[in-house]
Amino acid sequence: MAATLNEIYNARSIALIGASQDPNKAGYQVLKLLLDEGYEGKVYPVHPKEPEILGRKCYPSILDIPDAVDVMVVAVSAKVVINVMKQAEQRGDVKGAVVLSAGFAETGVPELVEAEAELVRIAKRAGIRVFGPNCIGMAYPALKLNTGFAPGIKLIEGSAAYVSQSGAFGGALLMFAGDQPCPQGFAKFGHIGNMCDVSNLELIEAFNNDPSVSVTGAYMEAVKDGRELMRIAAASEKPNLILKVGRSSLGAAAAMSHTGSLAGSDKVYDGAFKQCGIVRMDTVEDMTDGMKAVASLPKPKGNRVCVLTEAGGMGIVSMDTIDKTDLVLASIAGDTLAKLEETLPSMAMICKPDGYIDMTAAVSPEQQAESLRLVLADPGVDAVLLMGLPPIFRDAKDTAERISPVAKEFDKPVAVCFMRGESMAEGRRHFEENGIMTFDTPERAVKALETLYRAAFRNGHPLEDLPPAPRHHLVEKAVAQGRNLLEPEAVSLLADNGIPTVDHAFATSSEEAQDAAERFGGPVVLKVVSPDVIHKSDAGGVKVNIRSRSEMADAYDAMMSEVASRVPGADIHGAMIVPLAEPGTEIIIGMVRDPQFGPTIMFGLGGIFVEVFKDVSFRVAPFNEEVALDMIKETKAFELLGGVRGETARDVGSLVDLLVKVSRMAATQPEISEIDLNPVRIYERGLAVLDARIILSCGN
Repeated sequence: MAATLNEIYNARSIALIGASQDPNKAGYQVLKLLLDEGYEGKVYPVHPKEPEILGRKCYPSILDIPDAVDVMVVAVSAKVVINVMKQAEQRGDVKGAVVLSAGFAETGVPELVEAEAELVRIAKRAGIRVFGPNCIGMAYPALKLNTGFAPGIKLIEGSAAYVSQSGAFGGALLMFAGDQPCPQGFAKFGHIGNMCDVSNLELIEAFNNDPSVSVTGAYMEAVKDGRELMRIAAASEKPNLILKVGRSSLGAAAAMSHTGSLAGSDKVYDGAFKQCGIVRMDTVEDMTDGMKAVASLPKPKGNRVCVLTEAGGMGIVSMDTIDKTDLVLASIAGDTLAKLEETLPSMAMICKPDGYIDMTAAVSPEQQAESLRLVLADPGVDAVLLMGLPPIFRDAKDTAERISPVAKEFDKPVAVCFMRGESMAEGRRHFEENGIMTFDTPERAVKALETLYRAAFRNGHPLEDLPPAPRHHLVEKAVAQGRNLLEPEAVSLLADNGIPTVDHAFATSSEEAQDAAERFGGPVVLKVVSPDVIHKSDAGGVKVNIRSRSEMADAYDAMMSEVASRVPGADIHGAMIVPLAEPGTEIIIGMVRDPQFGPTIMFGLGGIFVEVFKDVSFRVAPFNEEVALDMIKETKAFELLGGVRGETARDVGSLVDLLVKVSRMAATQPEISEIDLNPVRIYERGLAVLDARIILSCGN
């Protein structure tokens, strides 16, 4: 049976395969770090010729070590690694392997890809869990354990855990955490390299379930199973902060679809993260400051922030930044306002605007402390941003000593921005030693508070596990013929899934089209039905406002001639006739199957504007009404649906229901690879799907 990750992190003995006397080699640096940091377990250097290294006895091979070996760190060339794995299998007691060696599947060379596969086969037989290859492995301050060689990592115990797909970047995150006025510690760190065995998802889940961890941060380049990531995050009681990099499109194959062309994997990641409660970080600074805030500050009870500043410029910068976040300025109570006016210098700008207090440079440390006490005691304040640049005649540490006790009186977060500089260092250190986090700039302080708020109020929605539905007879027919659904078939499939559609008729001749127009009795729309005509309007395949048999006869002949001219050789099955819809707000709903997240639903403004504004949101199917409403609110379309400039509000409830039904249809019918409902027209009551295109996996 394979060991657990907890057993590996708690390793009491490590064999370093490839230990070296050469300071320029990883085998020397890892050994030196283990010894210098005071690793609490036993270390066994392994080298075929050296009798000892750094004062430690060397063993010719791992087979020669007489005592138990929990973990081996492998720092030899790739071609030797397989033999080392076989020796570990022969021993039978090795629980984990950290393979620092590069030169495996990451090269793309077939024989090296196969070598990594062989490594995995041996590990599975032996029950050995593998970090890497091509990694720096793990760090665990509680045991003074560090299997890597990244510079500047301080093994200080804390409650933040880090997962990284990049060794250098992961090491940098730990270095940034340590490079604070009061170095920030961490609970555990893991770098998984090629992820041949231990994955970023497994580490995130393990850290989420670790009682010593309060927040997990991850640097992520890609994820093999996006739905599994969502499951892990939604189930976690602890926040996950992820810096996801790499922004690319879904690929040329999806470009024919409105949804596919607008998706881009980054937009899908964005929607999926919001859906499952992951707090997405945009920059290294965001990650560093966010982890610092979440691991160290009290949870806010809301997003209402009071700005206390002694420098007007810093205050203005903070206000500009707050305006771009989920935070809002707090509303200060009348009695608090009166007490602030009594406390602060007469030139102070108090609550202009509400929640913003420029104490001015004339403020004393005592007045700052009392002002902080007053706003923290105000029930309308959830957090305070305290900013200052104490002048040369005031000591920053003395100011911090007077303010810190006040901040600790209340269970509310206080973020301090004393601008970076030697004169501020002692003051900032005092703040942080007393649990009050400081930040280099107003922007970073504001964003840290926003991250703290988002982490506290994340709302993770687990994906419902729906079984596949029986294949619809229309899908069965299309699959058998190796084609996509025709629009009349797509409309019928939607209707059978409870989705509102407009009445329609299908005609294979001008006469049938004229009969349909007469039967509907009012203005109608004529649309070509062809699997080869993707965007009908561009090909002349749509005629509107047809009012009589004679108009239909002319329109039918003209449309067929125009389509044949613009799309030579198109397989035209006939035409679809629908009543002309009443005016309404047009939106688009689409679906693509993302390689990582599976069926993914898009929502945004429809009609001709979707490609222009690209104001769309994504969520992973299936989802409930709350998620559907979130994705609507995320777009500008929500404002239009609410009614602007005298327009009546639209039926958002029916739109929510439509999104949920489309998501369930996509999740339960795997043959559907794309859906494009554009436009969908929303009314004061109800809605209508005016155009529907459904692509099947067999018809691409």
